[in-house]
Amino acid sequence: GTGPGGYVCAIRAAQLGMKVAVVEKRATHGGTCLNVGCIPSKALLHVAKVVDESKHAGAWGVDLGTPKIDLDKLRAYKNSVVEKLTSGTGQIAKLRKVNYIQGRATLTGPTSMSVKTASGTQDLSADYIVLATGSYPTKIPGLNLDSPRLLDSTGALDLPAIPKTLLVVGGGYIGLEL
Repeated sequence: GTGPGGYVCAIRAAQLGMKVAVVEKRATHGGTCLNVGCIPSKALLHVAKVVDESKHAGAWGVDLGTPKIDLDKLRAYKNSVVEKLTSGTGQIAKLRKVNYIQGRATLTGPTSMSVKTASGTQDLSADYIVLATGSYPTKIPGLNLDSPRLLDSTGALDLPAIPKTLLVVGGGYIGLEL
């Protein structure tokens, strides 16, 4: 994986002279954190802080009026932050000659794996394998409602409209930031 654990490990191993490859299911580096988790939520938190501060600015002698949110521009801003960081991480890995393989790996032994890619399957072996598998939103057992109003964290970070209320179940990093 190429999340914060995987890409840092891969880059450092390459700096130390190892021949390194990373396997990642996404087309971009950064894993859940950079693509659909911590970074997009922090970009939105920054904007929320600016909006909140603008509401209090009158008490400081600065009247900024009522904030108006253009959701399309806000989403574009969030996406641009994600794109900058994921492409930057990918460029650093490329400069360090880390071989990027887009696909899904399955361990076949203590030093081997099979990687399924869009163009087929390839077998790899290495002296060391680091598993940096990342994270996924937790599914609540027994709660299988098919509703556009029931979201995971990835969906909540890309809402089509700003809801008046939002109930967040879960206290992980992204849940707390939401």
